Amino acid sequence: MLLASRLAIGVAALGLLGPAAFAQVTPGQAGAVQAPDDGGDVVVVTGIGPARTSDELIASTTVLEAEDVTDRLAGGLGDTLAGLPGVASTAFAPGASRPIIRGLGAERVQVLANGIGVIDASAASPDHAVTSDPLGAERIEILRGPASLAYGGGATGGVVNVIDGLIVEKLPEKDFSGAVYGGLTSADEGKQAAARAAVKFGQFVAVVNGSYLDTDDIDIPGFALSQAARDEAIAGGADPADFAHGTLPNSAVETKSLSGGLSWVGDGAFLGGGVRRLESNYGNVAEETVFIEMEQTRYDMRGGINFEGPIRSLKGWGSVVDYEHTEFEGPGEPGTVFTNEGWEGRIEAAHAPIGGVEGSLGVQASERDFAALGDESLIGPTTTKQTGIFAYETYDRGTWGLEGGLRFDDVDVDNIVGGARGFDAWNASFGAHVHLGDNVFLGGSVSRTERAPTDIELFADGPHLATEQFEVGDDTLTTEEGVNYELTARWEGDAVNVSGSVYRFDFDSFIYLEDTGVVVPGPEGDLPVFQFVQAGANFTGFEVSADAQLGNALGVDWKTDGSVDFVRAELDAGGNLPLIPPMTVNAGIEGERGIFTGRLEAQYGAEQDEVAAFETPTDDYLTFDARLGIALTSNVKLMLEARNLTDEEVRVHASPLKEFAPMPGRNFRVALRAEF
Repeated sequence: MLLASRLAIGVAALGLLGPAAFAQVTPGQAGAVQAPDDGGDVVVVTGIGPARTSDELIASTTVLEAEDVTDRLAGGLGDTLAGLPGVASTAFAPGASRPIIRGLGAERVQVLANGIGVIDASAASPDHAVTSDPLGAERIEILRGPASLAYGGGATGGVVNVIDGLIVEKLPEKDFSGAVYGGLTSADEGKQAAARAAVKFGQFVAVVNGSYLDTDDIDIPGFALSQAARDEAIAGGADPADFAHGTLPNSAVETKSLSGGLSWVGDGAFLGGGVRRLESNYGNVAEETVFIEMEQTRYDMRGGINFEGPIRSLKGWGSVVDYEHTEFEGPGEPGTVFTNEGWEGRIEAAHAPIGGVEGSLGVQASERDFAALGDESLIGPTTTKQTGIFAYETYDRGTWGLEGGLRFDDVDVDNIVGGARGFDAWNASFGAHVHLGDNVFLGGSVSRTERAPTDIELFADGPHLATEQFEVGDDTLTTEEGVNYELTARWEGDAVNVSGSVYRFDFDSFIYLEDTGVVVPGPEGDLPVFQFVQAGANFTGFEVSADAQLGNALGVDWKTDGSVDFVRAELDAGGNLPLIPPMTVNAGIEGERGIFTGRLEAQYGAEQDEVAAFETPTDDYLTFDARLGIALTSNVKLMLEARNLTDEEVRVHASPLKEFAPMPGRNFRVALRAEF
């Protein structure tokens, strides 16, 4: 269906154009995050230096609080965040999805847990789940722009920080508080549960979190294989009667998480520690008999102290992680075992203003031992060590301001077979903003990025059945260099807010997988050989979002919100990069009366026909969701929700499995959340 006709359907159904429950942090923003009672902007804690409110940030930042996360729950982290402005998902399967920001994913989007890297295997392959559990999150922040420099070249696309609240920096007002959540879903016969409790005794605070997710194979609207994949299979002699229909085989998930933390909070200082255990068992949709058993134990410490004098504050983070997952070929048949053991630490010192310039200096270090042993030994044991130093400074004159930063990283990657490589990576950024009156904000930034190649990009040499490729690294790769530009404009009014960003990433030596045209025998048949190569590439895109208070009609307070995002990624020499999300348009209208809140929203995904040589185009789609919230008491909320009401077939172009695994069909959810 043509774009114009599909959009006409959405506008006719909603009577507006606007995103589905997103949390752009601007005053009065509809959707996930509400502005504080005083009408001020939302405070953003991710990034370098002291926490800043949204009106001080050049680039847009998205914040989801705990209730907003549970409202958006959709399997893994990537699927839960997909649909926010500029955010898509790898959508590999219900058990494994990683966020994509502005067309960049994997090693170019830093996923953090409480400000420290997740230290798992999710960036190595799209079939590996992220260990940051959205169901157990107290808050999720998505950061783009110059402030992401604090996390190095691996944050070119952005930063996703999942905050679980185990370690607290301020004493809570209540001696005892908590929240519980429970939900049931129809498309996968799923059960969701989460609970949190915090106890204050004197200057100490103890926090306990737990979450549980159990789902069966998901219902889908039609065949698991796309029409093109079915035609190809039939041409190869397959029996159409064997094609899965109505249910996506091997898509069940079971995830359990339990964590606890203890903090001491004094006058201008805090110190705390936490431990988290996560276990997950999920099907690998790419192979009907293969499933993954994953487990991670993580130990965190964090502390800080405030001073009077040149150094205003000193904060430190540290994590030690033990990660392992086993890919079973069938019950009792272990195949490949992936392990990642490591630690990461970070120290930041904020200094007093010097001539109006205020900011922070810091150092960060990490070491990770990664290996894949077994049938799909994609890479042998590899140790990656990284040490970085960084500075970030701001100069604010009220109506205008400047900000900039510099970071240097020394990276060493040592593979048991391929040997050792060392890299120096420099990252720098500069931005400026101006307030024109009370309503208009204009900002611009430019940054130079360098990213050291990962262990997989350098030393991979083996079959990867989940993506049906034989991957080959290149140990002669150099750092990935690029220059990024962004312009931002925002209008913040009493009833209407509009924001937009235009950006471009110019890479001199972008690292990506290229089809060599060679085919080699694999464990289960021939596999095409894909080689990691470098070439000039560019990403150009925009994001526009808006919200408006519509007033009262029929006794209902109405508001609406909307967004459009688009990115195009091309090689300088010609041709398109693979797995790039299409343009998406989100629309939502919401009404509130008494204890009832209702919302109708739609998402349109355009056709993606700007594809790489080995890709196929992806059809467009239009989905509708509806939600009814009932405040049973001031602290207890019942939610009734329907997603994909028209049972539309949705295939996500950014997913390596788009030809084999569509998104869930019509799905109903009933959920209850209580706070005390």
